[in-house]
Amino acid sequence: MRSLFRTMVGLGLVAMLAGPAAAQQGRGFGRGGGGNLATLAANTGVQKELKLDDQQVEKAKDLAEKTREKMQQTRESLQGLDQEERRAKQQEISREMNTSSLKALGEFLKPEQIARLKQISYQQRGVSAFNDPEIAKKLNLTDTQKSEIQTIAQESMEGARGLFSQDQSPEEREAAMKKINELRKAALSKAETKLNDEQQKTWKELLGAPFEYKPDPRPNN
Repeated sequence: MRSLFRTMVGLGLVAMLAGPAAAQQGRGFGRGGGGNLATLAANTGVQKELKLDDQQVEKAKDLAEKTREKMQQTRESLQGLDQEERRAKQQEISREMNTSSLKALGEFLKPEQIARLKQISYQQRGVSAFNDPEIAKKLNLTDTQKSEIQTIAQESMEGARGLFSQDQSPEEREAAMKKINELRKAALSKAETKLNDEQQKTWKELLGAPFEYKPDPRPNN
């Protein structure tokens, strides 16, 4: 049981360092490739930002539910892997799921809605966004930059280890989450300093206007 808890905490740290959306979406499934587009589209605030109509809202909710089921299935496949294997597998699965989600979303969202959704997703991913091959290509990241940013992400993960334990009180978990958010912001700021002026300009364009993500209440809350 404790081994399973450590595995879930490890996966959850990846999710939480990628942002509140990723943590809520995966419930412990790491977002090496970033916040899933389908689950983001099911968030009430995101839906308002995208100006989805009633039919689009229902389709987004249905797609998100199917995505969550897939996440649960893949979560089991990550148990027993060592840290490096798990991270690589998380990134691979996340990319595959985002590709699948983007194709499904394209069937009922308008191009401008897709574009804004991707901007919000980039904002939510934090430093893990730079692992996305599409972003790396658009920014024209060098191998050196990729390596430096990956090191920053790993250092952030190491700093987060030990913040959560099985017997924590709600107050202790809240304090741990606050620390996680601080680590997340610091890691992203540090990674952005590795970009040159042209890359930083492109990065800002990819992010678009700032969006304040707020998780929807859990059904049982």
